[in-house]
Amino acid sequence: MTPDDKAFAEAVIGRLCVGAQIDGVRFGPVLQLLITDHASGKPPLPGQVYLNLGSTWQLFSSRPSSFPEGEDALPDYEDEEALRILCDLREAEVVDVALADDAPDLILTLADGRVFFLNGRHEQYETWQLGLAYGRPDETWLVVACPGNGVAVWAPNSFTSVPGQ
Repeated sequence: MTPDDKAFAEAVIGRLCVGAQIDGVRFGPVLQLLITDHASGKPPLPGQVYLNLGSTWQLFSSRPSSFPEGEDALPDYEDEEALRILCDLREAEVVDVALADDAPDLILTLADGRVFFLNGRHEQYETWQLGLAYGRPDETWLVVACPGNGVAVWAPNSFTSVPGQ
């Protein structure tokens, strides 16, 4: 993941998540967090922001001094415990987003100080995808944590990729 790829991915993730709140969980082949922007003041995007939880994750009560490196360093929750934790995120506002410097680990900081960390490291599969479903067919919003610590990003051509520009 190059610094430019990281910056672009963080900008797209920020557009989709910052100021929005976690509104639900969708069941399927992988669990999804559903994220909705009710009141950030940003121009609304048509569709549903989702985060596929294709890898291990952890919710921290505050930002740790360092984050886990890889799936083996994260808890392996039983289904009921994972759902309880994810349901506790209901209506939590996302105030900051980041990717780790050396891998596409996703870090979502919530308004109450909790930090949701999603592993982005794997050599063979995509560990997470964050995007917009049911949007305009000519506008794709998608960030994918790729095998080998890469990141792929799609956003409309009109999107300014660097905050403040």
